[in-house]
Amino acid sequence: MKKLIITLGFFALKQASISASHFNKEIRKELNAWPDGFTLQLRIIGNPSKISFVKQDNGLKSIANDKEEYDLIVVFKTEDIAYRIITTLSDVPRAFTQNRLSVYGDTADSMILIRILNVVQSYLFPPFLSKRILKRVPKFGLNQHIGRIRLYTLGLLFGY
Repeated sequence: MKKLIITLGFFALKQASISASHFNKEIRKELNAWPDGFTLQLRIIGNPSKISFVKQDNGLKSIANDKEEYDLIVVFKTEDIAYRIITTLSDVPRAFTQNRLSVYGDTADSMILIRILNVVQSYLFPPFLSKRILKRVPKFGLNQHIGRIRLYTLGLLFGY
């Protein structure tokens, strides 16, 4: 059951990240720090679930997981850690500080990724769950609610 939740969670995170990178100004601003062609991957030791992205045209695009080298790799040390983050029992910044994730690449790039993931999670999860994993739950105006609807419909289904 845990593997299925992790697989579905990684799929949702991938699709939501791609979708939010198309319409969220905060994510687009963060992405400006990376050059076009910047690649990153999230994976778990002992689990085949992986998600890989490339920064292209001021947004994120999914790429095949068979690339050998990435500019940034984040590795969850166990399935349990990935499960706890996906199910909002833990948060990404805490996992980083508790050395539950390994990062291969520039530390500044990993901080950009954390900020992007925080924004994506604020769209994915309702406020009562977001309080558990985000330092500050952003106030959503009309545009953000429209973005959330877009993410839940077109984003999760098609990555747009």
